[in-house]
Amino acid sequence: MSLEQEIKNQYSKIFSAEFKDWIPFKQMAEYYLKTSAHLLTENIDSPEPQKLWLRNVQKRLSIGIATELLLKAIYLKNGFNINKPIDGNNIDFPMKIKDLKPELLNPSDTYGLNLLIQHLTKIIDLGQNPENIMEGLKISKVFRNKEGHVAVHWHNFERKDYDRIEFSFIELFRLGFNENLEFKISIAKNEIGKFDIK
Repeated sequence: MSLEQEIKNQYSKIFSAEFKDWIPFKQMAEYYLKTSAHLLTENIDSPEPQKLWLRNVQKRLSIGIATELLLKAIYLKNGFNINKPIDGNNIDFPMKIKDLKPELLNPSDTYGLNLLIQHLTKIIDLGQNPENIMEGLKISKVFRNKEGHVAVHWHNFERKDYDRIEFSFIELFRLGFNENLEFKISIAKNEIGKFDIK
């Protein structure tokens, strides 16, 4: 067994709807969203010229991580499998967990964010304007991928991108969990972050 596989095995699990495995996914998504809403430059341990840059990178990474975790929570809560199949097994996606034999699934690997976004409309009804929810999710995915793979001092900031993300999460909490989320990412000057679930 490779070192990489050995470490992956420490996280191995066939995720189930029956045992409410969606709950820790949602809890961690909430933590990252709260971080993205409230993280301030004063929380960043770095010399002054870099504080704002590093804060914004952390916010975008937190948003992206929260997106994947929240979507996996929605899939699991609705009884859909998130584990990839073991190599050589051909399994449709998405598929209900109850329709799968656990021995066909890879406990060390789950489906990625892109696929989760693409098939979300098969999991829950996104209402009248699903494309508006999808816009925010796609922006979140790009934030995570770019901030996780490259480092640049400058980012062309657009407040409307964050508005779209906020809208997407508010809708996903409402449609996926029947919860009212108040969510504002403090990103522009003098904005006050908010993360509150009712």
